[in-house]
Amino acid sequence: MEAFGPFLNGYANAGMQLWEHLRAKTFAALDAHALLKSGMKSPDDVRRRADYVRNTFLESLGGLPECRSPVKARIVGCVERLGYRIEKVVYESLPSVYVTALLYDPERLDGRAPGILFLCGHHLEAKGNPEYQRVCHDLVTNGFVALAIDPTGQGERISHIDPETGAMSIGWGTTEHNYQGQQCILTGTNIARYFLFDALRGIDYLQSRSEVDPKLIGVTGNSGGGTQTSLVCMCGDPRVKAAAPCTYVTSREHYFMTGQPQDCEQLQFAMTRSGINFDDFFIPFAPRPLLIGAVESDFFNPEGTDLTFERLQRIYGLFGQEKAVARVFAPGQHAYCRGLRQAVVNWFREHLLGVAPDFVSPPDEDIETLANAALWCTGKGHVRTKYPDHRTPYHLNLDAIPRRSPSADLGALRTRVISVLGMQERLDSKIPLYPRMLSDAQLRWKGVYLDPVFFRSEPDIMVSGCFLRLGPENKRKAILRLTTGGTRNIDSEAERYQASGCIDEDVFVFDVRGTGAVSPHPVNPHQDTFPASFFNTEAWFAFSAYCLGESLLGMRVFDVIRSVDYLCHEAGYTAVRLDAAGLGSCLWGYLAAAIDLRIEEVCLDDLVESFEAIARTELYRTDFAPAMLVHGILKEFDLPDLRPLFSDRVLRINVTGAQMRA
Repeated sequence: MEAFGPFLNGYANAGMQLWEHLRAKTFAALDAHALLKSGMKSPDDVRRRADYVRNTFLESLGGLPECRSPVKARIVGCVERLGYRIEKVVYESLPSVYVTALLYDPERLDGRAPGILFLCGHHLEAKGNPEYQRVCHDLVTNGFVALAIDPTGQGERISHIDPETGAMSIGWGTTEHNYQGQQCILTGTNIARYFLFDALRGIDYLQSRSEVDPKLIGVTGNSGGGTQTSLVCMCGDPRVKAAAPCTYVTSREHYFMTGQPQDCEQLQFAMTRSGINFDDFFIPFAPRPLLIGAVESDFFNPEGTDLTFERLQRIYGLFGQEKAVARVFAPGQHAYCRGLRQAVVNWFREHLLGVAPDFVSPPDEDIETLANAALWCTGKGHVRTKYPDHRTPYHLNLDAIPRRSPSADLGALRTRVISVLGMQERLDSKIPLYPRMLSDAQLRWKGVYLDPVFFRSEPDIMVSGCFLRLGPENKRKAILRLTTGGTRNIDSEAERYQASGCIDEDVFVFDVRGTGAVSPHPVNPHQDTFPASFFNTEAWFAFSAYCLGESLLGMRVFDVIRSVDYLCHEAGYTAVRLDAAGLGSCLWGYLAAAIDLRIEEVCLDDLVESFEAIARTELYRTDFAPAMLVHGILKEFDLPDLRPLFSDRVLRINVTGAQMRA
């Protein structure tokens, strides 16, 4: 039996509401800052904006790691090619953080050459991928010294791999980036800080090379490497004199409309709320030479690329440097293709070498590439086997876990929970619920009466629920039941209720936003199973909220409090106890009950031990998903810290560990 028909029995298109809620907030923030930027009239105005962008960005990362130690680079091998050699290099961006890299060094140089940092996109082989070998080949044969580095989670830097079998307990690349990225978010940092720091230390190494002119550094990469290039530009590193991010630059407005996901390193906390759009990424870099590389058929919308380019043209024009920013569209799909590498090499020829941009790149098949294993810097292609003391973002994040002092003031602790969850404004501006019962006659399921209802949580958010009763009249006590499936599993909930023998209590099976009968229409094709849970519709909503400086978890906790408003003030119940099953549902219930004293008793089945346990467990449970994240929550409190808020109430918890589940 269904508690609700489609579209809440035809009353509302609830499947669009969460998308519309986040879209309105996203576009309002971006529009407000677009208006601010339109008022910039001078280079000083741009510099002030650059300071704002840089500081906001670095704050969202939790700052950059502090490290004064040398990179301790070592050359571990060399491959001779026609006209150049490839040196296999390992350097330490931080102590015991081993970055595997390839230095493409021209055979004959007339003095020092410009150095190019090449940042790899999401290919398993990273620096060893043929696509990237061809780019570095074109750079080195044009007189540049190119350093291609493996990003964390790719190439020889995959964290969770058996080097003998190749089996991975956690997938490479995007999966690992998000898996470790969630742990960083809990501590108030972002995994992008480690991508960026590896790159900045790569520049340190390039500048240390005798054949490199330290005053002529360029940076390029595509896709994830385009992201990293943009991060380098956004931090405003003055050592970089020219940049060419490829197949990444679009606009937030256009990319939002696609519903497509991004990695944790591509999403920083509150950047949308702060109005920082793709053009802002490069304002701290302006007016240095910037080429935006794109392909004609990309999921990073080309129309967004054009919009960002137009915005940057105006910014560069305030410096009188309109020609220092350009964009190129190459034919093809998402790749660092021949057309892009030719354009980028010519950009660096013009702006770093000062020679004519007349290079013609050979066809792909004319550039001989090597097998990935021939370019390994470690014997088995894996840092972990060569350097047992290696550290990944997981290990580095352990140092970022803050120490908290327990709060003796329970009122202040409750206020802190409200603040961290971003709920104060919502609580201060509650609207009437306007509840609607959706059946003229009570539904029945094997002797259980079912009464579906929906009501407003916020002005543009509706939530739904269904009463289960063993008789036609209301009891005085209600059980607020929270599960992931909510009213979509009303048959099993009714069966469970009937078997429980709770004759003195009614059950209210409740759907927070984005669940049950108010589940959203999918925005992309990704499903719910790990690792698609990092990229699916719910994750997309969670990260959209994250970029707005909010959390989907906080929104859902507010919905639970609104359900208590409904039960107590509209439905006439004098007592409410909360029963939740499943990790997400237990988090909503526990945090709501910590705030709302009207919930007299709490029973939770499958609450995780603590957020800190997630951060400290290298292979943590894979059902911990983006919708359960709150940026920097460990700076303020953890789940066990809230136990004193239940000192005069019944609290039953089945706590489960943080370790990975089968």
